[in-house]
Amino acid sequence: MKKCRMLLITAAGISVLWTVSSLSAKTWYLGGDQDWKEVPAESKEAYVQANTLFSEGKLVKAARSYDKFLAGCDPNSELYQEALQRQFQIGREFLAGRKKTVLGVFRISGYAEGEKIMDRISDRAGGAIIGTEAALEVAQSYEQRGESDEEYYELAYLKWSDIFDSYDRRLRVASSTPTGELGKDSLLGMARCLHAAYRGPEYDASSLMGRTFGVRKQYDSAKSCYEGLRLLYPEESEKFDADGKLKQLNEQLAWKDFSTGQYYEKTGSRQAANLYYQMVVRQWPGTKAAEMANETLSKNLSSKETEK
Repeated sequence: MKKCRMLLITAAGISVLWTVSSLSAKTWYLGGDQDWKEVPAESKEAYVQANTLFSEGKLVKAARSYDKFLAGCDPNSELYQEALQRQFQIGREFLAGRKKTVLGVFRISGYAEGEKIMDRISDRAGGAIIGTEAALEVAQSYEQRGESDEEYYELAYLKWSDIFDSYDRRLRVASSTPTGELGKDSLLGMARCLHAAYRGPEYDASSLMGRTFGVRKQYDSAKSCYEGLRLLYPEESEKFDADGKLKQLNEQLAWKDFSTGQYYEKTGSRQAANLYYQMVVRQWPGTKAAEMANETLSKNLSSKETEK
C-alpha cells in the first residue's frame, strides 16, 4: 500500500481536505469543517478533473465531469452544492451566447448545452433556490431569443408556466396564496411571451384570448395572465400596467375582427362583413375598432337603403 497523502483543494473560498489512504483506494474521505464523509474514488477524481477543465475554459467537458461527481456525491455535502454552482456558471455562459467547439474545429451555438445543464440542475436541486434560478435562466434565455425567432416565445411561456405551477403547487401545499416575487415574475413572464407571440390580425389570436375549443388551462392566454396579475397582485397592478395591457389586448382583438369584416367587404360579401362589424361593436365597446365598425355599419346600411 502506498503512503497516505493530503490534497488541499480550494473552491470559491472553501478549503476542502481530502485524506487518501492509497492511490488505488475505493473511497476517499472528505474532512475539514464537516464530519467525515465517504466519497467514491471516481467521484473525487471527477471533481478534481472538473475543476481543472473549468479553469482551462473547457466548459462542456467540465460540466460532464461535474455530472459524474454529483452522481456519486452526498447531496447534503458542501462540495455537492459547490459543483452545482459551478455547473450553473457554465450553463449561464452558454445561455448568454457562448459557443462550444465540436470535433476540435467547429464553433457552434451553446444554447442547447446550457439548457441541458440547467435542466439537470433543476432536476437535482428540486425545490432548492439554485434549481429555481436555473429554470429562470432558461426561461429568460428563451424569451430573449424570441425577439429574433418568435417560436422561442412558446418555449419561454412553457418554461415560465412550469415555474409558476411548481411555485403555486408548493404554496398550496402550505395552504397559502401565490403572492411572492417568483409567482409574480413567472406569471408576468407568461403574459409577456403570450402577448409577444401574437403576429397580427392575419394570424391566429389564441395567444391573446385562449383557444375556443379543447382543454383550457387557467393561464393559457395573455388576457388571463394579465387578469391573474391584477387579481393576485392588486397593489402592484399599476407597476406592471395590467390595465393598460388588457386595454391594448382588447384593441388588438377588436381590430382583428374588424379586419375580417373588411376582408369580406372587399370580396363583395357585405352581409358577412356587417355581421363582423356588429360583433366588434357588441364585443369590444370603447375600442377604436368598435367606433370604425359602427361608422362602417351606418354607411353600409344607408347605402342599402339608397339602393332600394
